[in-house]
Amino acid sequence: MGLFDLFGGSKKATELDAARSDENKKLMREIFDKKIDNGSEYAIVYAYSEDIGGANFAVIRTVSYKYRNFILGYRESDLSLVFLEVSPDLSQVGEALAYKPQDVKRKNFVKMAGSYYLQYGSSFKKEFFNFFVPETIDDILNLDWYDEETFAYVDQREEHSSWVAFWNKFCK
Repeated sequence: MGLFDLFGGSKKATELDAARSDENKKLMREIFDKKIDNGSEYAIVYAYSEDIGGANFAVIRTVSYKYRNFILGYRESDLSLVFLEVSPDLSQVGEALAYKPQDVKRKNFVKMAGSYYLQYGSSFKKEFFNFFVPETIDDILNLDWYDEETFAYVDQREEHSSWVAFWNKFCK
């Protein structure tokens, strides 16, 4: 056992169910193409966000977590992002949110947390959005709070490098 194992630095690798992941990617593509105009022009990846809420009641403090799943479409030609909210089992689809670099006030990637950050809105009302784009299924399955009802089962090793290259262009 190494020093980093004491702090959770080493996670057990899981065996990839490639057929399940490929089926989910195929379903994501079908959903995105049906819901978004010219959807086939976008490359897609799976993404999720974590919304943390809390309340203080005199002595008791509560913290709640809400996870949202997205099919994240990105197009190089006009550097546009489209977040299409979906249920973890990909059976339900919500509304799409679209962003272009000129719509976003600030963009960032926090490497230590593995999260991407968008800030938009006016100077009076700043709104922000944190999201994660996992590279491998281990990035999801090794989360302490993972369960089947919270996250989609998608491994995107091939797609992730294309996403990172797009994000770097989007942030310039």
